[in-house]
Amino acid sequence: MGPHDVAFPDPSEIAPHAIAFARMMFAHAAFEREVRSLIDAINPKKPGFGERPENQWTASESGTGKIIILIKHHRGGGLPQIVQIKNLLNDAIHPCRDRNFLAQGTWCCFNRRTLTVEVRGGVRWGQPELPAENRAYTVSDILKLARKFKDIEAELYKIRRSLEPKMTEAEMRTASSFLRAS
Repeated sequence: MGPHDVAFPDPSEIAPHAIAFARMMFAHAAFEREVRSLIDAINPKKPGFGERPENQWTASESGTGKIIILIKHHRGGGLPQIVQIKNLLNDAIHPCRDRNFLAQGTWCCFNRRTLTVEVRGGVRWGQPELPAENRAYTVSDILKLARKFKDIEAELYKIRRSLEPKMTEAEMRTASSFLRAS
């Protein structure tokens, strides 16, 4: 540890990091919820399809590939949104890995000069001979992850809405009068 590093900082010193972390975790949860909703929209005949464990995958190229296979199986290969979905899911891989590192790593010290929290990873799966990875995060770094999750979630929402059946005018009037009455 350097002269500006503190192993056990006062909680008020890292409060901005903790708040940014909470924002990032909520943004990630919303992103995951939107992925599940998109999977539901891909197969609307089975309610809760995206909530089933067998229809959930990690953020990885193989996970993206499985979702694309699912789309082609239930919607056919001609769906114009396939490339956009694939790109968005692939864009989420690195932010998801950073989120996992922040959530599962050990926040081991705070640098008062750089205002960074150093996070130490555990044993590297598949490569135990390598030393644990260390990364330093500023509040801005963590908030950028939150923004990335929100941006991807918003784009997935737009795609999902384009896949869902449109309400007829009669259905919209019924829904509108129901909302006014309640």
